[in-house]
Amino acid sequence: MEPASIHLRTHDLPWRATPSPGVEWKKLHFERSSGRSAVLLRFAPQASYAAHRHPRGEEYFVLEGQLEDGGASYGPYTYVRLPAGSAHRPSSKSGCIVLVWLDAPIEELS
Repeated sequence: MEPASIHLRTHDLPWRATPSPGVEWKKLHFERSSGRSAVLLRFAPQASYAAHRHPRGEEYFVLEGQLEDGGASYGPYTYVRLPAGSAHRPSSKSGCIVLVWLDAPIEELS
């Protein structure tokens, strides 16, 4: 049986704090059985997300602003796919909003 369609008015969802100061998120989808998820991340100017690894990869699409990641800067309408096992610490000098898809939860690095 096909799962039901999901329709969200993302403006109505609250922004939630992350452990990284200046970075907030909105949960769009989470599949408990597989760990798959889709979230919006909002970076305040000069904010960075804690270093972490993606055991099954990550995909993201920059909606607004600039995201710095791995020595590169990505602006609006940029799509990035990171392979399984990749690790990074994304940040934003000017602030940004990013749509993120994960096939498994992240692993925080110290």
